[in-house]
Amino acid sequence: MAWDMTVGIVCPAPLEYQVCRDVLELSDEAELSGRLISTRCDETMKVVAVQSGPGKIQSASATQLVIDRFIPDIIIDVGGAGSLSVRVGIFDIVLAENVYEYDVCTMEEFPQLADDLTTGTILRDLSRKQRDILHRFMEKVKREKSIELVTGNIASGERNVKDGSLREALNTAFGAVACNWETSAVLKTGQRNGVKTMVFRVITDHAGMNMEKELKANWKNALMILYPVLGSFLFEGWLRRILAGSPSESEKR
Repeated sequence: MAWDMTVGIVCPAPLEYQVCRDVLELSDEAELSGRLISTRCDETMKVVAVQSGPGKIQSASATQLVIDRFIPDIIIDVGGAGSLSVRVGIFDIVLAENVYEYDVCTMEEFPQLADDLTTGTILRDLSRKQRDILHRFMEKVKREKSIELVTGNIASGERNVKDGSLREALNTAFGAVACNWETSAVLKTGQRNGVKTMVFRVITDHAGMNMEKELKANWKNALMILYPVLGSFLFEGWLRRILAGSPSESEKR
């Protein structure tokens, strides 16, 4: 079977990988360099998902493994996230534009290191035509599945956001609508290799005092919302049309 696009998906936690594998109907699971990897090959697209393990170090090395072994056209960071904004609720899906690695230095020191600690996805550089196609996908998901897709910034660092002061500081400093541990590592690795990146993160908690309780209660259900949307984005041709900057024939009509 031939394909002309390869997509790498980096799943930090075992649950995030397992649900991704099952929902996207990936197969041929194997262990590669100590990590589980599964694939799906359609007529024109190969999708490879890797279970990286949580945290930035494991996610960065897993991303590099996928890049070196499978030469993907794009890497997609997936998983759960905490909400940093009242406009983003539990089970909403965040498509990141910029990601800020906030745990390397103090907030006051960040401006001096901003270039190294900020990474953008393809959303940051979409043309008007490409952005219109993305918005049509977002509207379709909302109309057909009642799921909100939100574009915005993410604060990424290996520190659970459990108090209101940090939550407010990240939202104010970066305009971040969500937070998680790994996204900055996945995106920075992609950037260093010249590989395009995207982020699909589903909100599992409100990044507050009840963060751990909410995560435990919502995690699997949130992933069961996330991956069908990602599957539609990939296998119904939306990613391909966005990268090409051209709508489908039905959209033209």
